[in-house]
Amino acid sequence: MQLFAYNQVGRPDELLIWVGMLAVYPPPSVIFEIAGQSVAAQLLPPGFEPLGDEICDARGKAINYRGIFKLAWPDTAERFTVTVSANGCVTTLSSRRPPQQLPLKNAASFNLLLSSCYYQPNDKSRALADVIKHIKPAPDFTVLAGDQVYLDLPSQQDLPCNKTALAKTLGKKYQLNWFSNSAQQPGLANILRQGPVLCVPDDHEFWNNFPLFQAQLDNTHCEQDRANWAELANRLYERYQRSPAQAAGFFRQDIAPLSMLFLDGRTQRDDDGVQMFNAATHAAIGQWKSDLLQRKQQGHAAVGLLSSGQALLIETPGPWACKIADMEMPNYADFALITTALAELFAAEIPVIYITGDVHWGRIVEGKNVRGNTLFYEVIASPSRLIDTNCVDEYKLVRNNWRSLFGEGEDFPCHPIAAEVNELKFSNLRLSVKHRQRGDHVALLRFHATPAGIEFSVDYVCTDADEKLRRAYSKSCGPFKLNSF
Repeated sequence: MQLFAYNQVGRPDELLIWVGMLAVYPPPSVIFEIAGQSVAAQLLPPGFEPLGDEICDARGKAINYRGIFKLAWPDTAERFTVTVSANGCVTTLSSRRPPQQLPLKNAASFNLLLSSCYYQPNDKSRALADVIKHIKPAPDFTVLAGDQVYLDLPSQQDLPCNKTALAKTLGKKYQLNWFSNSAQQPGLANILRQGPVLCVPDDHEFWNNFPLFQAQLDNTHCEQDRANWAELANRLYERYQRSPAQAAGFFRQDIAPLSMLFLDGRTQRDDDGVQMFNAATHAAIGQWKSDLLQRKQQGHAAVGLLSSGQALLIETPGPWACKIADMEMPNYADFALITTALAELFAAEIPVIYITGDVHWGRIVEGKNVRGNTLFYEVIASPSRLIDTNCVDEYKLVRNNWRSLFGEGEDFPCHPIAAEVNELKFSNLRLSVKHRQRGDHVALLRFHATPAGIEFSVDYVCTDADEKLRRAYSKSCGPFKLNSF
Protein backbone atom coordinates (compact mmCIF):
# COMPACT_ATOMS: atom_id res chain seq x y z
CA MET A 1 0.00 0.00 0.00
CA GLN A 2 1.07 3.59 -0.66
CA LEU A 3 -0.14 6.43 1.55
CA PHE A 4 -0.11 10.20 1.02
CA ALA A 5 -1.82 13.11 2.77
CA TYR A 6 -1.97 16.88 2.42
CA ASN A 7 -3.85 19.80 3.98
CA GLN A 8 -6.45 21.17 1.56
CA VAL A 9 -7.93 24.62 2.11
CA GLY A 10 -11.13 24.72 4.12
CA ARG A 11 -13.40 27.04 6.02
CA PRO A 12 -11.70 29.06 8.79
CA ASP A 13 -12.75 26.64 11.55
CA GLU A 14 -11.72 23.38 9.84
CA LEU A 15 -8.42 21.67 9.20
CA LEU A 16 -9.03 19.46 6.16
CA ILE A 17 -6.68 16.56 5.45
CA TRP A 18 -6.84 14.73 2.12
CA VAL A 19 -5.75 11.11 2.57
CA GLY A 20 -5.00 8.95 -0.46
CA MET A 21 -4.24 5.22 -0.58
CA LEU A 22 -3.06 3.01 -3.42
CA ALA A 23 -3.32 -0.78 -3.76
CA VAL A 24 -5.62 -1.59 -0.87
CA TYR A 25 -9.18 -2.84 -0.35
CA PRO A 26 -11.06 -2.03 1.75
CA PRO A 27 -9.57 1.31 2.88
CA PRO A 28 -8.16 0.83 6.40
CA SER A 29 -8.79 3.12 9.35
CA VAL A 30 -6.61 6.21 9.64
CA ILE A 31 -4.87 7.60 12.73
CA PHE A 32 -3.83 11.26 13.07
CA GLU A 33 -1.27 12.72 15.46
CA ILE A 34 -0.27 16.32 16.08
CA ALA A 35 2.79 16.99 18.24
CA GLY A 36 2.87 13.30 19.16
CA GLN A 37 -0.71 13.27 20.45
CA SER A 38 -3.57 11.38 18.82
CA VAL A 39 -6.33 13.69 17.62
CA ALA A 40 -9.92 13.06 16.60
CA ALA A 41 -10.84 13.28 12.93
CA GLN A 42 -14.17 13.14 11.13
CA LEU A 43 -14.29 11.41 7.74
CA LEU A 44 -16.45 13.71 5.63
CA PRO A 45 -19.32 12.30 3.54
CA PRO A 46 -19.41 10.31 1.35
CA GLY A 47 -16.43 8.66 3.02
CA PHE A 48 -13.65 6.98 1.08
CA GLU A 49 -14.19 7.15 -2.69
CA PRO A 50 -12.24 5.53 -5.53
CA LEU A 51 -9.70 7.94 -6.99
CA GLY A 52 -11.32 7.71 -10.41
CA ASP A 53 -8.71 5.66 -12.24
CA GLU A 54 -10.86 2.50 -12.56
CA ILE A 55 -8.02 0.31 -11.26
CA CYS A 56 -9.47 -2.80 -9.60
CA ASP A 57 -8.34 -6.09 -8.11
CA ALA A 58 -9.21 -9.55 -9.45
CA ARG A 59 -12.63 -9.32 -7.76
CA GLY A 60 -13.44 -6.07 -9.55
CA LYS A 61 -13.02 -4.00 -6.38
CA ALA A 62 -11.45 -0.55 -6.68
CA ILE A 63 -8.09 -0.47 -4.89
CA ASN A 64 -7.15 3.25 -5.01
CA TYR A 65 -9.03 5.62 -2.70
CA ARG A 66 -9.18 9.04 -1.15
CA GLY A 67 -11.00 10.36 1.88
CA ILE A 68 -11.16 13.87 3.33
CA PHE A 69 -10.99 14.27 7.10
CA LYS A 70 -11.91 17.27 9.23
CA LEU A 71 -9.81 17.98 12.31
CA ALA A 72 -9.80 20.80 14.83
CA TRP A 73 -6.99 23.30 14.43
CA PRO A 74 -4.41 22.87 17.21
CA ASP A 75 -4.08 25.70 19.70
CA THR A 76 -0.97 27.24 18.21
CA ALA A 77 -0.15 30.04 15.80
CA GLU A 78 3.05 28.27 14.74
CA ARG A 79 3.60 25.72 11.99
CA PHE A 80 2.95 22.16 13.14
CA THR A 81 3.37 18.63 11.81
CA VAL A 82 0.56 16.15 11.25
CA THR A 83 1.44 12.44 11.20
CA VAL A 84 -0.97 10.21 9.30
CA SER A 85 -0.89 6.42 9.75
CA ALA A 86 -2.85 3.63 8.09
CA ASN A 87 -2.22 -0.09 7.71
CA GLY A 88 1.40 0.22 8.86
CA CYS A 89 2.20 3.10 6.48
CA VAL A 90 3.10 6.57 7.75
CA THR A 91 3.25 9.96 6.05
CA THR A 92 3.63 13.49 7.40
CA LEU A 93 2.60 16.97 6.37
CA SER A 94 2.99 20.42 7.86
CA SER A 95 0.55 23.29 8.15
CA ARG A 96 -0.19 26.54 9.89
CA ARG A 97 -3.59 28.04 10.54
CA PRO A 98 -4.09 31.14 8.36
CA PRO A 99 -4.13 34.23 10.57
CA GLN A 100 -7.07 36.62 10.70
CA GLN A 101 -4.77 39.55 9.99
CA LEU A 102 -1.50 40.04 8.15
CA PRO A 103 1.48 40.58 10.46
CA LEU A 104 2.95 44.04 10.92
CA LYS A 105 6.41 44.80 9.61
CA ASN A 106 8.09 44.11 12.96
CA ALA A 107 6.90 40.47 12.79
CA ALA A 108 7.60 37.54 10.47
CA SER A 109 5.84 37.80 7.11
CA PHE A 110 2.84 35.84 5.86
CA ASN A 111 4.22 33.75 3.01
CA LEU A 112 2.27 32.57 -0.03
CA LEU A 113 3.94 30.04 -2.33
CA LEU A 114 2.86 30.32 -5.98
CA SER A 115 3.61 27.50 -8.42
CA SER A 116 2.18 26.24 -11.71
CA CYS A 117 2.81 24.20 -14.84
CA TYR A 118 4.61 21.09 -13.60
CA TYR A 119 5.62 18.51 -16.23
CA GLN A 120 6.77 15.50 -14.25
CA PRO A 121 8.72 13.65 -17.00
CA ASN A 122 11.19 16.56 -17.21
CA ASP A 123 11.95 16.62 -13.47
CA LYS A 124 14.16 13.55 -13.43
CA SER A 125 16.58 15.07 -10.90
CA ARG A 126 13.68 15.89 -8.52
CA ALA A 127 14.91 19.48 -8.46
CA LEU A 128 11.51 20.94 -7.56
CA ALA A 129 11.15 18.70 -4.51
CA ASP A 130 14.66 19.60 -3.38
CA VAL A 131 14.07 23.34 -3.74
CA ILE A 132 10.75 23.23 -1.88
CA LYS A 133 12.25 21.19 0.93
CA HIS A 134 14.75 23.96 1.64
CA ILE A 135 12.76 27.08 0.75
CA LYS A 136 12.93 29.84 3.36
CA PRO A 137 10.83 31.23 4.87
CA ALA A 138 8.42 28.31 4.95
CA PRO A 139 5.15 28.84 3.04
CA ASP A 140 2.06 29.62 5.11
CA PHE A 141 -0.29 29.13 2.16
CA THR A 142 0.39 27.28 -1.09
CA VAL A 143 -1.33 28.07 -4.38
CA LEU A 144 -0.90 25.66 -7.29
CA ALA A 145 -2.24 27.86 -10.07
CA GLY A 146 -3.00 25.31 -12.78
CA ASP A 147 -1.50 22.50 -14.87
CA GLN A 148 -0.56 20.40 -11.86
CA VAL A 149 -0.77 17.52 -14.34
CA TYR A 150 -0.49 17.36 -18.13
CA LEU A 151 -3.05 14.74 -19.07
CA ASP A 152 -2.62 15.50 -22.79
CA LEU A 153 1.17 15.16 -22.98
CA PRO A 154 3.23 13.92 -24.62
CA SER A 155 1.09 14.90 -27.60
CA GLN A 156 2.19 11.81 -29.55
CA GLN A 157 0.96 9.43 -26.82
CA ASP A 158 -1.55 6.87 -28.05
CA LEU A 159 -4.42 7.38 -25.62
CA PRO A 160 -6.96 4.56 -25.59
CA CYS A 161 -10.51 5.21 -26.74
CA ASN A 162 -11.94 2.68 -24.30
CA LYS A 163 -13.21 4.67 -21.31
CA THR A 164 -11.90 2.33 -18.61
CA ALA A 165 -8.47 2.10 -20.23
CA LEU A 166 -8.39 5.89 -20.63
CA ALA A 167 -9.19 6.34 -16.93
CA LYS A 168 -6.23 4.12 -16.01
CA THR A 169 -3.88 6.04 -18.29
CA LEU A 170 -4.93 9.47 -17.05
CA GLY A 171 -5.04 8.33 -13.43
CA LYS A 172 -1.44 7.12 -13.61
CA LYS A 173 -0.29 10.70 -14.25
CA TYR A 174 -1.94 11.84 -11.02
CA GLN A 175 -0.45 8.92 -9.10
CA LEU A 176 3.05 9.87 -10.21
CA ASN A 177 2.64 13.48 -9.09
CA TRP A 178 0.75 12.96 -5.81
CA PHE A 179 2.36 9.75 -4.52
CA SER A 180 5.85 10.67 -5.70
CA ASN A 181 7.60 10.33 -2.34
CA SER A 182 6.37 6.83 -1.56
CA ALA A 183 7.11 5.80 -5.15
CA GLN A 184 10.55 7.48 -4.97
CA GLN A 185 9.77 9.41 -8.13
CA PRO A 186 9.80 13.11 -9.03
CA GLY A 187 6.47 14.78 -8.36
CA LEU A 188 4.51 17.28 -6.30
CA ALA A 189 4.45 15.55 -2.92
CA ASN A 190 6.91 17.94 -1.25
CA ILE A 191 5.08 21.04 -2.41
CA LEU A 192 1.68 19.58 -1.45
CA ARG A 193 2.97 18.81 2.04
CA GLN A 194 3.28 22.57 2.74
CA GLY A 195 -0.30 23.34 3.75
CA PRO A 196 -2.85 24.75 3.50
CA VAL A 197 -2.89 24.01 -0.25
CA LEU A 198 -5.23 25.45 -2.86
CA CYS A 199 -5.28 23.92 -6.35
CA VAL A 200 -6.66 26.02 -9.22
CA PRO A 201 -7.45 24.05 -12.41
CA ASP A 202 -6.43 25.03 -15.92
CA ASP A 203 -6.61 23.42 -19.34
CA HIS A 204 -4.02 20.65 -18.94
CA GLU A 205 -6.03 19.20 -16.08
CA PHE A 206 -8.07 18.17 -19.14
CA TRP A 207 -6.30 18.90 -22.45
CA ASN A 208 -4.77 21.90 -24.16
CA ASN A 209 -7.39 24.63 -24.70
CA PHE A 210 -10.14 22.56 -23.09
CA PRO A 211 -13.00 22.24 -23.97
CA LEU A 212 -12.14 22.90 -27.65
CA PHE A 213 -10.93 20.06 -29.84
CA GLN A 214 -7.24 19.98 -30.76
CA ALA A 215 -5.97 18.72 -34.10
CA GLN A 216 -2.93 17.04 -32.53
CA LEU A 217 -5.06 15.11 -29.99
CA ASP A 218 -7.00 12.29 -31.63
CA ASN A 219 -9.17 11.76 -28.54
CA THR A 220 -10.67 15.23 -28.95
CA HIS A 221 -11.83 14.86 -32.56
CA CYS A 222 -15.04 12.97 -31.77
CA GLU A 223 -17.71 14.49 -29.52
CA GLN A 224 -18.15 11.26 -27.54
CA ASP A 225 -14.39 10.91 -27.03
CA ARG A 226 -14.23 14.50 -25.77
CA ALA A 227 -17.14 13.83 -23.41
CA ASN A 228 -15.45 10.70 -22.02
CA TRP A 229 -12.13 12.48 -21.51
CA ALA A 230 -13.80 15.50 -19.91
CA GLU A 231 -15.81 13.32 -17.51
CA LEU A 232 -12.78 11.30 -16.40
CA ALA A 233 -10.49 14.33 -16.10
CA ASN A 234 -13.06 16.25 -14.08
CA ARG A 235 -13.50 13.30 -11.73
CA LEU A 236 -9.74 13.02 -11.23
CA TYR A 237 -9.51 16.76 -10.57
CA GLU A 238 -12.30 16.52 -8.00
CA ARG A 239 -10.82 13.47 -6.26
CA TYR A 240 -7.22 14.70 -6.14
CA GLN A 241 -7.23 18.51 -6.22
CA ARG A 242 -10.55 20.13 -5.38
CA SER A 243 -11.27 20.84 -1.73
CA PRO A 244 -14.89 20.67 -0.53
CA ALA A 245 -14.47 24.40 0.15
CA GLN A 246 -14.02 24.93 -3.62
CA ALA A 247 -17.07 22.93 -4.69
CA ALA A 248 -19.06 26.06 -5.62
CA GLY A 249 -16.38 27.08 -8.14
CA PHE A 250 -14.37 29.52 -6.02
CA PHE A 251 -12.57 29.89 -2.70
CA ARG A 252 -12.49 32.97 -0.48
CA GLN A 253 -9.89 33.62 2.23
CA ASP A 254 -9.68 36.94 4.07
CA ILE A 255 -6.56 37.88 6.01
CA ALA A 256 -7.13 41.54 6.82
CA PRO A 257 -6.58 43.87 5.10
CA LEU A 258 -6.19 41.32 2.28
CA SER A 259 -9.30 39.73 0.76
CA MET A 260 -8.37 36.79 -1.49
CA LEU A 261 -10.65 35.23 -4.11
CA PHE A 262 -9.57 32.20 -6.15
CA LEU A 263 -11.62 31.32 -9.23
CA ASP A 264 -12.14 28.11 -11.19
CA GLY A 265 -12.30 29.45 -14.73
CA ARG A 266 -11.85 26.10 -16.45
CA THR A 267 -14.14 23.25 -15.40
CA GLN A 268 -17.35 25.12 -16.32
CA ARG A 269 -15.92 26.76 -19.45
CA ASP A 270 -17.86 26.52 -22.72
CA ASP A 271 -16.36 26.36 -26.21
CA ASP A 272 -18.04 29.41 -27.74
CA GLY A 273 -16.69 32.25 -25.61
CA VAL A 274 -19.70 32.91 -23.37
CA GLN A 275 -18.95 31.42 -19.94
CA MET A 276 -15.81 30.70 -17.92
CA PHE A 277 -17.44 30.85 -14.49
CA ASN A 278 -20.62 29.37 -13.06
CA ALA A 279 -23.40 31.47 -11.52
CA ALA A 280 -22.09 31.03 -7.97
CA THR A 281 -18.70 32.34 -9.04
CA HIS A 282 -20.32 35.32 -10.76
CA ALA A 283 -21.99 36.16 -7.45
CA ALA A 284 -18.75 35.61 -5.51
CA ILE A 285 -16.92 38.17 -7.67
CA GLY A 286 -19.61 40.74 -6.92
CA GLN A 287 -19.57 39.95 -3.19
CA TRP A 288 -15.77 40.20 -3.04
CA LYS A 289 -15.92 43.63 -4.68
CA SER A 290 -18.73 44.82 -2.38
CA ASP A 291 -16.93 43.63 0.75
CA LEU A 292 -13.77 45.51 -0.22
CA LEU A 293 -15.74 48.69 -0.92
CA GLN A 294 -17.57 48.37 2.39
CA ARG A 295 -14.35 47.78 4.28
CA LYS A 296 -12.88 51.02 2.97
CA GLN A 297 -16.13 52.92 3.60
CA GLN A 298 -15.87 51.81 7.23
CA GLY A 299 -12.43 53.37 7.46
CA HIS A 300 -10.37 50.17 7.22
CA ALA A 301 -7.51 49.43 4.85
CA ALA A 302 -8.66 47.20 1.98
CA VAL A 303 -6.61 45.30 -0.61
CA GLY A 304 -7.87 42.59 -2.96
CA LEU A 305 -6.07 39.51 -4.22
CA LEU A 306 -7.58 37.71 -7.20
CA SER A 307 -6.42 34.52 -8.89
CA SER A 308 -7.43 32.16 -11.66
CA GLY A 309 -5.69 29.77 -14.04
CA GLN A 310 -4.77 32.26 -16.79
CA ALA A 311 -3.05 35.62 -17.08
CA LEU A 312 -5.13 38.78 -16.73
CA LEU A 313 -2.86 41.07 -18.75
CA ILE A 314 -2.76 39.23 -22.04
CA GLU A 315 -3.53 40.06 -25.64
CA THR A 316 -6.90 38.79 -26.85
CA PRO A 317 -6.34 35.97 -29.37
CA GLY A 318 -8.14 36.20 -32.69
CA PRO A 319 -10.58 33.57 -33.99
CA TRP A 320 -7.88 31.41 -35.58
CA ALA A 321 -5.57 31.51 -32.54
CA CYS A 322 -8.52 30.57 -30.31
CA LYS A 323 -8.86 27.31 -32.19
CA ILE A 324 -5.24 26.21 -32.59
CA ALA A 325 -3.61 27.72 -29.49
CA ASP A 326 -5.54 29.02 -26.46
CA MET A 327 -8.69 30.93 -25.69
CA GLU A 328 -7.69 33.47 -23.06
CA MET A 329 -9.92 35.04 -20.43
CA PRO A 330 -10.60 38.17 -22.55
CA ASN A 331 -12.19 35.89 -25.18
CA TYR A 332 -15.09 35.15 -22.80
CA ALA A 333 -18.13 37.32 -22.22
CA ASP A 334 -18.09 36.91 -18.44
CA PHE A 335 -14.54 38.28 -18.30
CA ALA A 336 -16.40 41.60 -18.16
CA LEU A 337 -17.48 40.71 -14.61
CA ILE A 338 -13.84 40.81 -13.56
CA THR A 339 -12.89 43.95 -15.45
CA THR A 340 -16.00 45.80 -14.24
CA ALA A 341 -15.37 44.80 -10.62
CA LEU A 342 -11.73 45.88 -10.86
CA ALA A 343 -12.68 49.19 -12.47
CA GLU A 344 -15.02 49.95 -9.56
CA LEU A 345 -12.35 49.07 -7.03
CA PHE A 346 -9.72 51.18 -8.78
CA ALA A 347 -12.16 54.10 -8.98
CA ALA A 348 -12.46 53.87 -5.19
CA GLU A 349 -8.64 53.60 -4.99
CA ILE A 350 -8.76 50.08 -3.60
CA PRO A 351 -5.70 48.21 -4.93
CA VAL A 352 -5.63 44.61 -6.18
CA ILE A 353 -2.99 41.93 -6.77
CA TYR A 354 -3.61 39.26 -9.41
CA ILE A 355 -1.58 36.03 -9.23
CA THR A 356 -1.44 33.17 -11.72
CA GLY A 357 0.76 30.87 -13.82
CA ASP A 358 0.01 29.27 -17.24
CA VAL A 359 2.21 31.22 -19.66
CA HIS A 360 5.64 29.57 -19.10
CA TRP A 361 7.32 32.78 -18.01
CA GLY A 362 7.37 34.86 -14.85
CA ARG A 363 6.57 38.54 -14.64
CA ILE A 364 5.60 41.35 -12.28
CA VAL A 365 3.53 44.19 -13.75
CA GLU A 366 2.65 47.40 -11.92
CA GLY A 367 -0.37 49.58 -12.72
CA LYS A 368 -0.73 53.25 -11.74
CA ASN A 369 -3.73 55.52 -12.19
CA VAL A 370 -3.64 59.01 -13.70
CA ARG A 371 -2.76 60.49 -10.30
CA GLY A 372 0.29 58.24 -10.06
CA ASN A 373 -1.13 56.03 -7.32
CA THR A 374 -0.20 52.35 -7.58
CA LEU A 375 -3.40 50.30 -7.67
CA PHE A 376 -2.45 47.02 -9.27
CA TYR A 377 0.17 44.30 -9.49
CA GLU A 378 0.08 41.13 -11.53
CA VAL A 379 2.48 38.39 -10.37
CA ILE A 380 3.03 35.37 -12.61
CA ALA A 381 5.08 32.26 -11.79
CA SER A 382 5.33 29.65 -14.57
CA PRO A 383 6.58 26.98 -15.14
CA SER A 384 7.90 24.97 -12.23
CA ARG A 385 9.01 22.40 -14.84
CA LEU A 386 8.70 23.15 -18.56
CA ILE A 387 6.96 20.86 -21.04
CA ASP A 388 8.50 19.59 -24.28
CA THR A 389 7.36 21.18 -27.54
CA ASN A 390 8.11 18.86 -30.44
CA CYS A 391 10.20 20.28 -33.30
CA VAL A 392 10.16 23.77 -31.78
CA ASP A 393 12.49 22.77 -28.95
CA GLU A 394 14.87 21.02 -31.33
CA TYR A 395 15.07 24.14 -33.49
CA LYS A 396 15.67 26.40 -30.49
CA LEU A 397 18.42 24.14 -29.14
CA VAL A 398 20.23 23.93 -32.49
CA ARG A 399 20.00 27.70 -32.90
CA ASN A 400 21.27 28.25 -29.36
CA ASN A 401 24.20 25.87 -29.87
CA TRP A 402 25.16 27.81 -32.98
CA ARG A 403 24.89 31.16 -31.20
CA SER A 404 26.94 29.79 -28.30
CA LEU A 405 29.88 29.43 -30.66
CA PHE A 406 29.89 33.22 -30.85
CA GLY A 407 29.26 33.81 -27.14
CA GLU A 408 25.58 34.63 -27.64
CA GLY A 409 23.97 31.51 -26.20
CA GLU A 410 21.14 31.57 -23.65
CA ASP A 411 20.74 29.59 -20.43
CA PHE A 412 17.06 28.80 -21.11
CA PRO A 413 16.64 28.67 -24.89
CA CYS A 414 13.40 26.65 -24.76
CA HIS A 415 11.68 28.99 -22.31
CA PRO A 416 9.74 31.90 -23.84
CA ILE A 417 10.41 35.50 -22.85
CA ALA A 418 7.79 37.37 -20.82
CA ALA A 419 5.41 39.38 -22.96
CA GLU A 420 5.38 43.17 -23.07
CA VAL A 421 2.40 45.17 -21.81
CA ASN A 422 2.95 48.45 -23.68
CA GLU A 423 -0.02 47.99 -26.01
CA LEU A 424 -2.47 46.61 -23.46
CA LYS A 425 -5.43 48.66 -22.24
CA PHE A 426 -6.49 47.90 -18.69
CA SER A 427 -8.79 50.07 -16.54
CA ASN A 428 -7.05 53.29 -17.61
CA LEU A 429 -3.95 52.23 -15.70
CA ARG A 430 -0.42 52.96 -16.86
CA LEU A 431 1.27 49.55 -16.93
CA SER A 432 4.97 48.81 -16.58
CA VAL A 433 6.97 45.60 -16.20
CA LYS A 434 8.93 45.52 -12.95
CA HIS A 435 10.52 42.09 -13.37
CA ARG A 436 10.78 39.27 -15.90
CA GLN A 437 11.66 35.72 -14.87
CA ARG A 438 12.86 33.05 -17.28
CA GLY A 439 13.51 29.37 -16.67
CA ASP A 440 11.78 26.95 -14.30
CA HIS A 441 10.77 28.62 -11.05
CA VAL A 442 8.28 29.18 -8.25
CA ALA A 443 7.52 32.43 -6.43
CA LEU A 444 7.21 33.17 -2.73
CA LEU A 445 5.13 36.26 -1.93
CA ARG A 446 5.89 37.72 1.52
CA PHE A 447 3.19 39.98 2.96
CA HIS A 448 3.06 42.54 5.78
CA ALA A 449 0.25 44.85 6.81
CA THR A 450 0.78 48.62 6.85
CA PRO A 451 -1.51 51.31 8.30
CA ALA A 452 -2.91 52.10 4.83
CA GLY A 453 -2.70 48.69 3.15
CA ILE A 454 0.03 46.13 2.56
CA GLU A 455 3.67 45.74 1.62
CA PHE A 456 4.89 42.63 -0.16
CA SER A 457 8.00 41.21 -1.78
CA VAL A 458 8.30 38.45 -4.36
CA ASP A 459 11.11 35.90 -4.19
CA TYR A 460 11.50 34.14 -7.53
CA VAL A 461 13.20 30.83 -6.79
CA CYS A 462 14.75 29.05 -9.77
CA THR A 463 13.97 25.32 -9.75
CA ASP A 464 16.39 24.26 -12.48
CA ALA A 465 18.34 21.04 -11.95
CA ASP A 466 21.61 22.99 -12.30
CA GLU A 467 22.52 24.49 -8.91
CA LYS A 468 24.63 27.17 -10.57
CA LEU A 469 21.62 28.35 -12.57
CA ARG A 470 19.46 28.21 -9.44
CA ARG A 471 21.77 30.64 -7.69
CA ALA A 472 22.11 32.91 -10.72
CA TYR A 473 18.39 33.17 -11.50
CA SER A 474 16.81 33.29 -8.05
CA LYS A 475 15.91 36.89 -7.31
CA SER A 476 14.04 38.88 -4.68
CA CYS A 477 11.85 41.73 -5.97
CA GLY A 478 10.32 44.54 -3.97
CA PRO A 479 9.13 45.57 -1.54
CA PHE A 480 6.00 46.78 -3.31
CA LYS A 481 3.39 48.90 -1.52
CA LEU A 482 -0.36 49.04 -2.07
CA ASN A 483 -2.33 51.63 -0.12
CA SER A 484 -6.08 52.18 0.01
CA PHE A 485 -5.75 55.55 1.76
